[in-house]
Amino acid sequence: MIVSTIASHSSLQILLGAKDEGLRTRLYVKPGKKAFYASTRLVDELIVTEKIDTILDDDGIVIPHGSFVAYLGLEAIERAKARFFGNRRFLRWETSFELQDRALDKAGIPHVEVVEEEDIRPDELYFVRLEGPRGGSGHFIARGEEIEGRLERAEGNYRVERFIPGVYLYVHFFYSPILGRLELLGVDERVVVADGNARWPVRPLPYTIAGNVGVALRESLLPELYDYGLAFVEAMGKLEPPGIIGPFALHFAYDGEFRAIGFASRIDGGSNALHWYGRLYWDEPMSAGRRIAREIKLALEEERLEEVIT
Repeated sequence: MIVSTIASHSSLQILLGAKDEGLRTRLYVKPGKKAFYASTRLVDELIVTEKIDTILDDDGIVIPHGSFVAYLGLEAIERAKARFFGNRRFLRWETSFELQDRALDKAGIPHVEVVEEEDIRPDELYFVRLEGPRGGSGHFIARGEEIEGRLERAEGNYRVERFIPGVYLYVHFFYSPILGRLELLGVDERVVVADGNARWPVRPLPYTIAGNVGVALRESLLPELYDYGLAFVEAMGKLEPPGIIGPFALHFAYDGEFRAIGFASRIDGGSNALHWYGRLYWDEPMSAGRRIAREIKLALEEERLEEVIT
C-alpha cells in the first residue's frame, strides 16, 4: 500500500508516520522544493511537477492536509478519482464562517462573540479573522478606533470578534471508525510573527504563523476538551455523513473558559509539534501522521478499508 500527499504543511509528519508503519510513500513536489524533500529518507516515489493537481488521479491513498484546498480547490477534491483518507466532504466545513458556526452550534461548543461593525467601540480590542485556513495570514488585532481603516485593506471575507486576552490553544484529535474511539493526541500553541511586537514594538507585525509549540495542559482541563471532541464527532456524523474519519483539531481561546475560534477538518499543522498524549492510547509514540498510517493498516487487516476512505 502506498500513501500520497503534497510537499507542504504537515507532509513530513505524514510521510514519517507512514514509513514508521511500513507503508510506501509518494510525494508530489514542485521543482523549487525538490532538493530538500529529496534529501530525506521519507519518500519512496518523488513526483516533481508544476502540476500538483495530478495527485487527484493518484492510485494510492491520498492524505489531505492544510494546503490541499489552497492548491487544488474544493470542487476538484470532491470530484477527484483518487481515494482520500478521511471524509473529503468534511474539508469544506473549515472554509467558511457559516459552516464552522453551524458545526460548533450543533455540537454545543461555545465560541467567540462576533461583533457587528456598527457595535464596535473605540476603546476596545478586537480580533479580525479572515475566512478559511490561511496560516494566520491577514488576521490582526486592533482597537476599535483604528479598525475601520484597516478593514478597508482586508482581502477576502472577514469578521470582527471580541478579543479574548487569554491563551490560544489548538487541540488535536483522531477519531477511529475501526476502533470506534476518539483519541486526544496533543495540544499546541502557535508561534506567530506578531509575537515579536512584545520584544520590538517598532511597527505592527503580521499574525502569520511561523511555527508551533507543544503544550502540556493542566490535567484537569483535558476531560472538558475531550467531551467537546466527542460532541463534535457526534455532530459531524449528523451534518456530513459518514462524519469524521481520522484527524481534526478544535481551536480555542482560553481565559478560564474555553471558547472556540474555529477548527481544522484534516490533520492540523500544529500537530507537527512533538507531544506525548498519543501514548495514552498506544505503547509507543504516536503522532497524528503515524496514527493515520496505523488506521490504514488496521483497516487493511480487518478488510474494512472502505470505512476510512472516500
